[in-house]
Amino acid sequence: MYVADLEKLVIHDVSFVRYECRTNKIPMDKRKKIFSLSTVKRMVEPDHRPKFNGCQHCMSEYHTFDFTKIFS
Repeated sequence: MYVADLEKLVIHDVSFVRYECRTNKIPMDKRKKIFSLSTVKRMVEPDHRPKFNGCQHCMSEYHTFDFTKIFS
């Protein structure tokens, strides 16, 4: 199972959660449960709106870093 943070647009893997993920800090009204990996793959695609990102700690294979944020 996966949990999407609707405020920060980050998806966490509940079976591989790390301390750095801080999933306990996500408010209950800003959480969304996702039950399949195919849904997660669809949500992290560039065409999906809003575009979600994988957590860099527990879902590093779906995490993308936006280098334009460095210069803004």
